[in-house]
Amino acid sequence: MSIAFLSAVLIVGALLGWTLRKLNTLTAINRQLMRVSLWALLMAMGAKLALHRALFGSDLGIFFAAVGSSVAITVVFFLLFRVAAQRKRKAGGNYGHRARENISLNTQKAPRLTDGQDDGGFREILSIVANLAFIFTGFLIFLLTPEHHAGRFPIDTFTDWLLRALLFFIGFDLGIEFHRLDLRQLSPGLLFLPFLNITLSLAVGLLFGLLTSLGARGGALLTAGMGWYSLSSVMLAERGMMLISILAFIHNVFRELLAILCAPFAARLSPLLPVCLGGATSMDVMLPFVQRYSGREYTLVSFYSGIICSIAVMPLIKVISW
Repeated sequence: MSIAFLSAVLIVGALLGWTLRKLNTLTAINRQLMRVSLWALLMAMGAKLALHRALFGSDLGIFFAAVGSSVAITVVFFLLFRVAAQRKRKAGGNYGHRARENISLNTQKAPRLTDGQDDGGFREILSIVANLAFIFTGFLIFLLTPEHHAGRFPIDTFTDWLLRALLFFIGFDLGIEFHRLDLRQLSPGLLFLPFLNITLSLAVGLLFGLLTSLGARGGALLTAGMGWYSLSSVMLAERGMMLISILAFIHNVFRELLAILCAPFAARLSPLLPVCLGGATSMDVMLPFVQRYSGREYTLVSFYSGIICSIAVMPLIKVISW
């Protein structure tokens, strides 16, 4: 799906939501449809894992190296935002209230999913368990389905249509709530967020490559996909880098998966952290999770960041692999 098409779907949904914002019944229906579509998307992710299980199990050394690199990126982002939060508290910043963001990473708390009572993260744990359950259900269904039947199901087409529907529903919800959003808290400095994301992702890849047998170039190629597993793995395979292609596919699949699973807790630390974890997927797959856990204000930030990261993938891989 093209970036222009996804943008158009989001905009059309937003305009329609704004036009019909006074119809409370339609609002409730839209949010229920968004919830069901999200569950279906998680099941589709599980199905894709089942369909590619032969690739994941072909060489456990390769598998664990690729997963380890995606875990490393997740941990680095968490640590970075944690340090930023601690420094802000020491500086006397008002960590518990909304404040203007700056380019040094916003560490204000995301909107709570509760009625204001601190539940110690219990609701976030429930969200992670629920997300895992849907992913596992999709995985189990396709694992138990005979291979010749599972292979016929157009899972990629099904996922594409789900993403289009989700973007429309998210846009519709944004249109309904737009007059209530306080977009003044979003600093112009957020324009640099995707570039920071790209820089940190490449830096982690370089370091990971230097610490393993991949080397600096291989490590950078591993993370240059920014979560876009379908594009990066194909580009690397076309250049004859089959091992890196397999590693990149697994790495980016699990970067996306970890971003989704970590989103509830990541948003407690900073509403921008789920956006960074998603990388290129922040414009589509991660968008509903950002909206749910970080707040509607950050939906546009997430979409913008995902677009920039997606645009960067192709030139990054071409330059690094040249």
